[in-house]
Amino acid sequence: MHRVTTRWAGTRRGFTLMELLLVVVVIGILLAMTAPSISAALARRNVRGATAGFESFFRRARATAVGSRLPATITFASGVASVSIVRNGSSVAVGQNLDFAAQYNVSVSTTAVTLQIEPTGLVLSGTPFLVIATKGDAADTARITGYGRVE
Repeated sequence: MHRVTTRWAGTRRGFTLMELLLVVVVIGILLAMTAPSISAALARRNVRGATAGFESFFRRARATAVGSRLPATITFASGVASVSIVRNGSSVAVGQNLDFAAQYNVSVSTTAVTLQIEPTGLVLSGTPFLVIATKGDAADTARITGYGRVE
């Protein structure tokens, strides 16, 4: 009798369980080494995003005051900023609120609860006005001057 052998007889195909476990362990070690720096970078990104978001929010509020020729007020309550104008003796909410915790996952503190923007675009009350966003060790500040400039 003649035995037929194939070309691939005796060669191994695929990976052993030990080789797969070794790869998983190496990937786990690499991830554990980079996790703190990734976490810190994400916190810095969230904090910068929050201050940039407030700067944009302030510019829209200022444009509303100038465009409507009515004073606009930015009010901070529990980490949420809102804009209102007084029209015909009653306060009217304008635009969408900015919720720092929901949108950026940061804590926010301010130097005052309200910021009054005049129809000329000037900020006459409580300047410089500071918004400080923090998350962990990361912090960033947006500063509003009396001339309505964002720094």
